[in-house]
Amino acid sequence: MKITFPHMGDAYIPVKILLDCAGIEYVMPPVSGKGLLEQGTLHSPEFACLPFKTIMGDFIYGIEHGADCILFGGGCGQCRFGYFGKLQDEILKSIGYNVNFIYLDLNNISFKEVLEKIKPLTEGKSMLSLSKAILYALIAVFKVDRINKLCRFTRCWELNKGQTDKIMSRFHNKVQKARGYKNINRIIRTTIKELKQVALDKKHKPLKVALVGEIYVAAHPQINFEIEKKLGSMGVEVHNTLGISYWIKEHFIKKLFPFKIKNKDHEAGKEFMKTNDIGGHGLSSIGASIRRAKKGFDGVIHIYPFTCMPEIIAQSTFSEVQKKYNIPIMTLIVDEMTGEAGYTTRLEAFIDMIQMKKKACYAMYHQMRPV
Repeated sequence: MKITFPHMGDAYIPVKILLDCAGIEYVMPPVSGKGLLEQGTLHSPEFACLPFKTIMGDFIYGIEHGADCILFGGGCGQCRFGYFGKLQDEILKSIGYNVNFIYLDLNNISFKEVLEKIKPLTEGKSMLSLSKAILYALIAVFKVDRINKLCRFTRCWELNKGQTDKIMSRFHNKVQKARGYKNINRIIRTTIKELKQVALDKKHKPLKVALVGEIYVAAHPQINFEIEKKLGSMGVEVHNTLGISYWIKEHFIKKLFPFKIKNKDHEAGKEFMKTNDIGGHGLSSIGASIRRAKKGFDGVIHIYPFTCMPEIIAQSTFSEVQKKYNIPIMTLIVDEMTGEAGYTTRLEAFIDMIQMKKKACYAMYHQMRPV
């Protein structure tokens, strides 16, 4: 049995480690491929969101290259993501692909459930070796996110523009060819060392911008037009409030404790939305914007896929958030028809605007300061 799985940013790295260490054969779709999105769009409902179409394209590629099993997650909830797996399974069957779905309930995921789901694929493997595979994958999640945080920092501060991008390009090329935790961990350590050695412009005073919104689009460079890379090249220090480690902490690690640990962004969002849940990361988008404004960030970019209801609801509050907390917020909505040129122009205009705002505030402060 050979398995395939969809991409979501750098999630392929821990998934790859899990499958390598568990001795499971797999087909990994290309990390970037315009053709896959076109294929996914062809077989998806017209008004399905971009993540649905991207994931569908990954599935079709994997099946056409020998996979007969799909590893995917879902669950109940107010976001339609919970129903992706069931619907995609039906669509694949309707176009002649009969494959097995290993379906993880992401709202109630546990160590035990992961073991039970992958056990049929690992004949002869001990429970200890499977547990190690899951543990190594979890460790990799946080190590990869550490690399991403470090590269977001060095990219805007670097003296030699493009150096960080070259390091990250080498990192991904090596990881895609490597197998097993030890080899990939060695590449991670080397990359962290290289990023720490990047020469920085200590005179630079970057704008600080937070990225909020729907987690799949915010975490997946191939469908957000590499927004972190674009902003970093403009000298902006990007703080992505969403990522794979964020999701693991919220839906896996926190559930290991016998008491409830509240999500600060989620709780802060209730100031403008008097409910416990609007689906997806909608409340967290509102709360993250409020909390970053309080921390002195220069702006917020809200990004989500076209037709994403939780983020549409969250967006309706941002005019009030901007007024109360005096922070510029720009919303970007993406789908398969989004043009990169117009998208980039909007980013550049937004950064120019908050740069002018910051200079005006600085000049006003010096004028009003007593001599």
